[in-house]
Order: sequence, then C-alpha cells, then structure tokens
Amino acid sequence: MPPTSSDEESGDFRRKGEADAYGALGLVISGVLVWGGVGFLLSERFDNQLFVLVGLLLGMGAGLYLVWFRYGKSS
Repeated sequence: MPPTSSDEESGDFRRKGEADAYGALGLVISGVLVWGGVGFLLSERFDNQLFVLVGLLLGMGAGLYLVWFRYGKSS
C-alpha cells in the first residue's frame, strides 16, 4: 500500500523533530566543548583549575540559551 499524503506529512514532521533534537544537542555539546576548552587553556596558563569549571558552566549556559533562542519560540 503506497503512503498517503498524510503519512508523508507526519513523516516529514517526525524527521524535522529529530533534526531539531540533534541540533539542540549539538549546540549544547559544542558550547561545553568550546568554552570548556577556553577554560582549560586559561587554567593551564594561570595554573588555576577554577577556569575549567567556569568555562564548562559558561558553555552549558550559552548552549542552553541558544537552544531556547532558536527552538523555544512557538511557530
């Protein structure tokens, strides 16, 4: 039985939801990696481990903010 147009539309919606989920996960992970890396480099330079923690928290906060800004708006 060939798919009907309603089946195709629901499949497209499902794929868009999956793409949005992976995009949100990518934003959070990249924020943690980038700012955690900056914090690591600063901690190596100044010999203080606090920069790693601050970088990781800043990266997670920035990533979550970008997820909220991009995907949190109702369509």
